[in-house]
Amino acid sequence: MHFDKVYNQNYRLVYILACKIVKDDEVSKDIAQEVFLKLHHFLADGKQVLNVEGWLNRTTYNHCLNYLRDSKKWQHSRLSENKETEPGSDLSITQDEERRKLRHCLSLLNEKEQVLVILYSEGMSYKEMAEISGLRFTSVGTTLSRALAKLKKLYNHENK
Repeated sequence: MHFDKVYNQNYRLVYILACKIVKDDEVSKDIAQEVFLKLHHFLADGKQVLNVEGWLNRTTYNHCLNYLRDSKKWQHSRLSENKETEPGSDLSITQDEERRKLRHCLSLLNEKEQVLVILYSEGMSYKEMAEISGLRFTSVGTTLSRALAKLKKLYNHENK
């Protein structure tokens, strides 16, 4: 397997997948570079990748989740430190509170459920969700349906 060929054929796919998940152009470029650097080291160590596209999808997905987890922690600590000094957004206080509740409820779902709900909210197809999450295509609908029901139940409980 020639690394340059794999890079040229797959960079755009890795970048687009990262963009869909993290919603940030520069971060997506960084993630794509990290993924290919990891592949390069992996291959340099003499390891073999049988399904390159699958390996790249899974590695990109994992890097994106790590980024989102880290950035949520950072944002949460930053918001709690600067809550009174930074002006709010254009949203009303009620809308901000509803979003906070929804984010909290989403964080209570397991990782796979969170990813499916987020990808679903972005309008991705079940096929795309299956490729990104690693679930079988036939399991996406059921898992997503259960995750949405669980999210709704948590959200309704939060509003009591």
